Amino acid sequence: MTPRMLAWQQFVRVVLVLTAFFAVAGSVHAQLPPDQRRQMRQEMREQWQQMPQEDRQRFRDERRERWQQMPQEDRQRMRDEMRGRRDEAGGQGMRQGGGFRGGRP
Repeated sequence: MTPRMLAWQQFVRVVLVLTAFFAVAGSVHAQLPPDQRRQMRQEMREQWQQMPQEDRQRFRDERRERWQQMPQEDRQRMRDEMRGRRDEAGGQGMRQGGGFRGGRP
């Protein structure tokens, strides 16, 4: 096996683990108290930061490409849904410190 294939396999494994983790986290998230949710977000942040930079960039690029390929109406509907959820949650969305960038630890 070539080093490139090994790196690709490692990337796929990391993506699968993260996907499974996000799926479980999403289903459990509503049942956890705030302190445990903060701890879970911190653990997810640490896992993401441990991924090689090139894998993180590839993941971002793939996500951006899927978003851009989505029809404009669907993108707008998703944005509206996310804004509605953020408003229902008391304004703790990404821009107000409830997400991964900045805000409370």
